[in-house]
Amino acid sequence: MHLSFFRNRLWKVLLVLAAFAGLLGLAEDAGRAEAAASHELNYFKYETFTHEGRNWLRLELGIKGGSTEYSTNVRELTPKQLHVILEDTARGKVKSDISLDRKIAKYLTLRENGDNSLDVMVSLNKPVADQAYKIYFAEPERHGKKPYRMVIEIAENKLDSEYEAEKPAKAPDSFENLAGHRIVLDPGHGGSDSGARGHNGLMEKTATLAISKNVAAILRSSGAIVTMTRDSDVDVYGPMASDHDELQARVDVGNASAGNEIFVSIHCDAFTSPTAHGTSTFYYQSSYRGKLLAEAIHQAIVEETGLASRGAKTARFYVIKNSAMPATLIETAFISNYQEEALLGDPDFQYKIAVAICRGISRYFNMR
Repeated sequence: MHLSFFRNRLWKVLLVLAAFAGLLGLAEDAGRAEAAASHELNYFKYETFTHEGRNWLRLELGIKGGSTEYSTNVRELTPKQLHVILEDTARGKVKSDISLDRKIAKYLTLRENGDNSLDVMVSLNKPVADQAYKIYFAEPERHGKKPYRMVIEIAENKLDSEYEAEKPAKAPDSFENLAGHRIVLDPGHGGSDSGARGHNGLMEKTATLAISKNVAAILRSSGAIVTMTRDSDVDVYGPMASDHDELQARVDVGNASAGNEIFVSIHCDAFTSPTAHGTSTFYYQSSYRGKLLAEAIHQAIVEETGLASRGAKTARFYVIKNSAMPATLIETAFISNYQEEALLGDPDFQYKIAVAICRGISRYFNMR
């Protein structure tokens, strides 16, 4: 009687454990479902066509789930590869490796990243810098049986007018005292790290790179020797690196030459409230020259742009703490503020604030 009683109790315990294990399995499945990308590819087609005397290649990628954010980049070691990173997107049933026309592009690969993004890589016959391309989304076509899709169109070459359009505007001022000075520019974020994102979709990495390219052009036209931690949409250390490795890689670029004199890191600020606004600069507390640099640049930005001053302050940001030279980190404006996001995405403002940064650098070197 006692044995039967314990057997019954044991069976009940086992049934409860089995049910609990089943619930855990369901929870894990649900967690995986929640973590899955909300978009996936469901269609692919390519074709060649001629427009205004130029041959083009058109790639169409059907996206189940509608429009998604994307970014593009070209990596320094593979200049003939155009990477289009689709966020929150899975490959679906589209092949991972696809041969193309071989006249404009050789092949296309689709690789899923660990962050639910999809790397669409097009291997071109020429460097990306020498081929015009455009990317847009197309609505479904019922009669053509085409779903909602991303379209990538690539020309066989780039026109002179297209090269000219890519050149940054020439500096209105010549900062003659900058000739020969060695300056390191660090456009914040990049590649797999988009940084902060504005309400209308502007990514910090895009704004910081545009501003930094203008700063570099103005400095170089003034005779300065400029090193950039990145000059395209890439990770400095490598994709999906730890924060420490990525930041150290940026510091290493600056510290690689003992002749480099200042390190200027360019960022956009962000806050939970869209009313936060203004500009600020930072320096490491024990760096007197860093303080002078930050204050000079900050004053010039406020004068040139009219942005509200949030001051030049001390901070322990990794890049300014570990640079072997006077360093400053600029929070140009708030990308989380609707008005300032619009400014940060405006080429005229990008150039205006670049001039201000250069003016501040010029004033700093005049202090010596």
